[in-house]
Amino acid sequence: MPTNIKITIVHALYGKKGQTVDVTKEAQEALAGDDLTISPRKLGIDDPAPGEIKHFAVKARISIDDAKPYLFVYIADDYETVDFIP
Repeated sequence: MPTNIKITIVHALYGKKGQTVDVTKEAQEALAGDDLTISPRKLGIDDPAPGEIKHFAVKARISIDDAKPYLFVYIADDYETVDFIP
């Protein structure tokens, strides 16, 4: 079982084509352990495209114990929970 996990959000975008916002800082702050539920409310932002289907794209660096950090890239749907360490 890992004892030291560090997740650093390198870059994150939220929205729909032509209406995306950079939510890198907000995603880092919204992490709950190794999970992040995607919604404007959870990210603490105004909805960039009200009533439209949106997506969340994230690139993160994950370090577990003393192992070499690795990149995690994922695209999630609105209200999906991203599990950075399944």
